[in-house]
Amino acid sequence: MISVYIVMGFIGSGKSTLINEQLQHRKKLGGTALISAEEGSTKLIKEPLVLDPDRLSAINPFQQKSYIDISKTIATYLDKVQPKELWIEWNGMLGFHQLEALLYSKNLRDKVRIEKVLYLCSDAFISTMLPALGANAESQLYSADIIITESDQHDDMLHSYNPDAHIIIRPTAKDVERLCRKNTWGLIPNLLIMALTAYILIVTVFRHDVPYSVHQCFAIITGLIIEAIPFLLLGTIAATGIRFFVPQRILLKLLGGHSWKSYGTAMMSGLVLPVCDCAIIPLFKALIDRGVPLSVAILFMLASPIINPITILSTWYAFPDNPMITVWRILLGLGVALIVALSFRYRPPALSELKGSKQNGQNFIYEALSLSFAPSGIQETVHNDNTGTTIKKHSLTKRIFRQSAVSPKILLLHMEREFTQLLLYFSIAAAIVAVFQVYGKPLLLSAGITLPDIATIPVLLLAAFLFSVCSTSDAIIGKTLSGLFPLGAVMGFLILGPMMDIKNVYLLRQYVPAAFIWRLALTLVITTGLTALLFLKLIQ
Repeated sequence: MISVYIVMGFIGSGKSTLINEQLQHRKKLGGTALISAEEGSTKLIKEPLVLDPDRLSAINPFQQKSYIDISKTIATYLDKVQPKELWIEWNGMLGFHQLEALLYSKNLRDKVRIEKVLYLCSDAFISTMLPALGANAESQLYSADIIITESDQHDDMLHSYNPDAHIIIRPTAKDVERLCRKNTWGLIPNLLIMALTAYILIVTVFRHDVPYSVHQCFAIITGLIIEAIPFLLLGTIAATGIRFFVPQRILLKLLGGHSWKSYGTAMMSGLVLPVCDCAIIPLFKALIDRGVPLSVAILFMLASPIINPITILSTWYAFPDNPMITVWRILLGLGVALIVALSFRYRPPALSELKGSKQNGQNFIYEALSLSFAPSGIQETVHNDNTGTTIKKHSLTKRIFRQSAVSPKILLLHMEREFTQLLLYFSIAAAIVAVFQVYGKPLLLSAGITLPDIATIPVLLLAAFLFSVCSTSDAIIGKTLSGLFPLGAVMGFLILGPMMDIKNVYLLRQYVPAAFIWRLALTLVITTGLTALLFLKLIQ
């Protein structure tokens, strides 16, 4: 696959200069191919394949015949040059979706892979011309990984177009080269296999010198990852399905607004989505992306692992002599989830707290398509959870779904990116959990035995966070703890564990800023602690 670097921006923004600097700095002139969609005042230092902007402007992603000849021309050029990298200077008045249609066409999809998208702009352009250029220019800005500008005075405006982009001011060629390095997410599964192979070799050669605790740690890490992979994959597939194929009007009809119907649906959704707490986090992000209010999405995320049929059955199995534990876990867990969600409803996070979150946008291809194709007059109502009001947002996402503009190639690329990121975060969390399970858990359990009943509640809340047991099997651990701790403290363990633990924090950190996670965690801990204390008093 040829790595593709795309440089976009209005004419005169310095696209040709940047490309020339990169070719010289990276010392890959001989292995680089160039494509230019406009003729600027600065000549490229290597002869490019020049594309006619008028022909490019006629590209319609829904009609393959509109770009089939252009894609064949590019494929022939690449076959002739045989480059390792391809740099594309894209016309500032063309939509990004039109370039995607070319690169993901049947002639090119197996040849190229987009690595980075750069957008160049000046302060004067942002303040005067950008608002007037329409959807095509906005789609370029919206799809950029890196935005290069002159100063930070328009950062807020740029983030309003693209919350995820890395904004850099007057970078050097070295800075741009560093930011354009290839993503390593695709290497993560290979690295895990290499680590497993290395461990087996070390154990084979030095089996008598390796402490038993090291074997335990590695066994726990491997077991957690193997156990989690099906759930992470299921969550990724489900999240992708929601993003690409579930019409927004259906989601907003079921979960939009702040009616009791929305909250009730969010609380009961886990009955038909039997996934664990690991897999529910990508679904939470997908709902936020599709316009579901933040508080309703939080309730969905927190309640689903509790109401999961597998969780219910495992709890009943763990406490066969006291089936009311299962009932209390469901009722109290749903109550905690509802209280926490309502706290975000009536005191929503400040916009600055969510700044940098991917909640308001994502560089995924379907959103660039929907933005690029949104003409005036086609709107839908989207709820703004921060203000409690509704806003009008241009969107043709539903039309895109119906017309199958999203190819299997795009879907697989999206799932690969999200799954490998989740796997990385989960692997880090699994390593921390394994170390704690082997070295810290025995100390914590022995220390908690002699504590007063009320003091055991925070101890088991901490244990729930650190143990990071899957919500579908944590009841088995809870049964073991019930022989050492009061039942009220064990109930706190059973409620908090599925909602917030180490692996959940790592997975959430991929999507939301640390300030949001801190607030969610503290609210959960306080609410769960008070609920466990109340339950302790009720059963005494």
